[in-house]
Amino acid sequence: MTWTVERIMALGTTTDLATAAAILGISRSAAYKLAARGAFPTPLFRAGAHYRVPTAPILRALHLGPPAPLVDGADEATGHDTGGHVTRGTDATGREPR
Repeated sequence: MTWTVERIMALGTTTDLATAAAILGISRSAAYKLAARGAFPTPLFRAGAHYRVPTAPILRALHLGPPAPLVDGADEATGHDTGGHVTRGTDATGREPR
């Protein structure tokens, strides 16, 4: 089965751990081991006895979604503190947008 952006988005805002693992190319057993250690490659949370994985971070992990927003002056992509300053990127020509 091939996972497309459309198929991932059709899952809704979250999916189960086994599906997230399949999308990311991780075996089910490895996914549960990573989740138990807090080392799964995307954020996840427990809902009762089950793990739920938000789909937006899955898309970002695969470089298929929008970049993560800046939070509290930290660049989520690098984890580096930006000192509270939001920097603007450049467009395809290397110029900053107006």
